[in-house]
Amino acid sequence: MPNQSPLSEADYVRRVLIALGIIALAAAAYLLSDIFLLIFGSVLLAVVLHAIAGPVGRMTGWGQRPSLAVAGVGIALLLIVVGFLFGAQIASQLSTLASELPEAAARVSKSVPLVSVSEIVKGSSVGNLIANAVSWGSTVFGAVATLIVVLIAGIYIALDPAVYRDGFLKLFPRGVQEQVAETVDDAGVSLRLWLGAQLMAMIIVGVLIGIGLAIIGAPSPLALGLIAGVLEFVPIIGPVIAAIPALLLASTQSFSMVLWVVGLFVVVQQIESNVIMPLVSGKAVNLPPAVGLFAVVALGILFGPLGLLLGYPLAIVIDVAVRRLYVRETLGEQVEIRSEQSAAAPNRDEG
Repeated sequence: MPNQSPLSEADYVRRVLIALGIIALAAAAYLLSDIFLLIFGSVLLAVVLHAIAGPVGRMTGWGQRPSLAVAGVGIALLLIVVGFLFGAQIASQLSTLASELPEAAARVSKSVPLVSVSEIVKGSSVGNLIANAVSWGSTVFGAVATLIVVLIAGIYIALDPAVYRDGFLKLFPRGVQEQVAETVDDAGVSLRLWLGAQLMAMIIVGVLIGIGLAIIGAPSPLALGLIAGVLEFVPIIGPVIAAIPALLLASTQSFSMVLWVVGLFVVVQQIESNVIMPLVSGKAVNLPPAVGLFAVVALGILFGPLGLLLGYPLAIVIDVAVRRLYVRETLGEQVEIRSEQSAAAPNRDEG
């Protein structure tokens, strides 16, 4: 082997500084993970607005901004109508939940021998994640502030998505920008398919849980139905977390009520898994269920409740990127990407 010339002092210092810079960037990225997750949440909101504005534009022939305005006004009017019809009842029941759940949890903890429920929950990484999620969810001000930031940023992104997309692509070398652009487009289609199906499932599950709890005589059915609908956004784990407050309140009435609540949540989730999701989405994404579960748990443990909330859609984006950029482009393997099939379907119909 030829003798390698020793590094000069300047080259050595430069390499050390590059290594330190990479470490500093990684640390900064981790510390700013909440900001990145908020950005991703804003992108999801922009995707939802465009999914609603698309049909409006096709039916009316209007441009992007008028269609987005109609979509935004439509969502606002829907929320106002729902708030007018059920807002007072939901607010009252949520207030009741806030006051009664701690007492119910304390009562259940006393009934568990030797160790409290909180100690059981905190016995693992997943348990700590659930405990932190409950604590984070009780901070109303933080949740409202986060929602406002995501809402405003999502509207800005929806109004001019090309600016942000092109800015993101310029972070990559010119030679790979086309591949990254195609990956971003595929991820956007996959997110739109999943979000549409998930929003429908959230509404149906929330309504079914609320009606079911009202029929069996459980307390605060509207509030608990709302919680179940919202947490349906987090597949697999969300429904389990949604059942906890319902079971705690049911435990204050009778053991038979607890059994009825358990049965209701099991039945609704079976309907959601075997009827609702197949009907509204088919196979909207290629993400295997076990991969989705571990992705949600891993991102939740790494980034807290916000990672748990956005873990599944993030996993969809990562899955599309891995399939296209690594498996297809790097390894040269044939791989199925759901968004490509969805885009090709209209073309086949036209042909």
